[in-house]
Amino acid sequence: MRRTTRTEGHELDNFDVGPENPDTSVSLAFPEGGREAWTSLLGSSLIMFPSFGFQTAIGTVQDYISTHQLSSYSVGDVGWITAVLCFLTLFLGVQVGPLFDRYGPRMLLICGSLASVASYLLLAQCTQYWHFMLCLGVLSGISSAILTTVAISVLSHWFYRRRALASGLCMSGSSAGGAIIPLLLRTLFAKYGWTWSIRIIAFIALGCYAGGIMLVKGRLPTGRQSRATIDFRAFKAPRLVFLAVALFAFEFIIFGCAALLPTYVRYAGLNVDVQFYSLTVLNSMSLLGRILPGFMADQIGRFNILLLMAAITLIMMASVWIPFGSHDEATLYAVVAIFGFGSGGWISLAPVCAGQLCKTEEYGRFYGTLYSVAAFGVLLTVPIGGELLQSTTPQILVGFYSAVLMVGLTGVVLSRWALLDWNWKWKIKV
Repeated sequence: MRRTTRTEGHELDNFDVGPENPDTSVSLAFPEGGREAWTSLLGSSLIMFPSFGFQTAIGTVQDYISTHQLSSYSVGDVGWITAVLCFLTLFLGVQVGPLFDRYGPRMLLICGSLASVASYLLLAQCTQYWHFMLCLGVLSGISSAILTTVAISVLSHWFYRRRALASGLCMSGSSAGGAIIPLLLRTLFAKYGWTWSIRIIAFIALGCYAGGIMLVKGRLPTGRQSRATIDFRAFKAPRLVFLAVALFAFEFIIFGCAALLPTYVRYAGLNVDVQFYSLTVLNSMSLLGRILPGFMADQIGRFNILLLMAAITLIMMASVWIPFGSHDEATLYAVVAIFGFGSGGWISLAPVCAGQLCKTEEYGRFYGTLYSVAAFGVLLTVPIGGELLQSTTPQILVGFYSAVLMVGLTGVVLSRWALLDWNWKWKIKV
């Protein structure tokens, strides 16, 4: 069944709520495959590897500078650097989305790539707090906002019915980066030190960006005018409000764990190598979590699978991670693997669920609007989590994140309910 709803003059469409296929006229307007579609998807994945992938591995860098260049600062203080990086990445999407609608992907990707490589090269020379804040926090955050928003938004030009799968494959690039970069840094830090380790990451990023720029291609006409502001009209639709709450909670947890997991390992008294390997396990399983649920979501329903993934992860965190997660390495790896798979599903499915609630040509702006709200969760999570970890215990930190996840799960439930016009149905594709 196909529905179109108008809220205060703003049309919200593009979502299935029944077992039938999407409207034929909508479905046929998207290639759903072909050489250009798949090469654009590959290019987006390459761009995500060193941009968003670096952020999912940021805990390795944060823990390193916390114990070296910025050892005189608290975990919470250093956490503000990471917080600004992740905040700007999400919040500035509200500005990048309309620019993408107007100018297309190519020029934005070139500018973002140059800024990102420059941020890595400057980061290699950082020694003081304000150096790190400007290079890692501000410059890297701005460049990542451009790159990640364009990489995700361009998929809406090529895929509709298979958009969840395409989003998962694209986001798997960041999971691969989050899995590989910690292992690289573990070896590079010991062999070459800080400066050349970060320079090598910069060279890897340059190669990935060059490949991505050559492969990514927009399909829809450019020149569309749209305001580079948050569209408050969107929040008059309850389903978007509840989805925004869920996104806030999900990003709060995901970035908090990515940034604080190595420090969590250190405070739990486990082996130093676990700091690197735990992030690799987290992001390796996140890669699977971004692909497999995306495939299932296209068959069963995007909101349905997102709800399932959040529920399973919450049960694991509350029943296993809190009481047993910090006792030994094997248990930690197990719970981190399950968390990685679940959170990978949140990351890949949440943007697709948002895409169901707006017209395709407005996806960039709606994506940026929702994630500008989620950005404030990212801004707060690392400083709050860092202070909580430093002043209490690792178990309390995980308990706190479990409570936040409960809020996110509730938001998904309410958004799905509102999408069905407050007529809850279990066996329906939505």
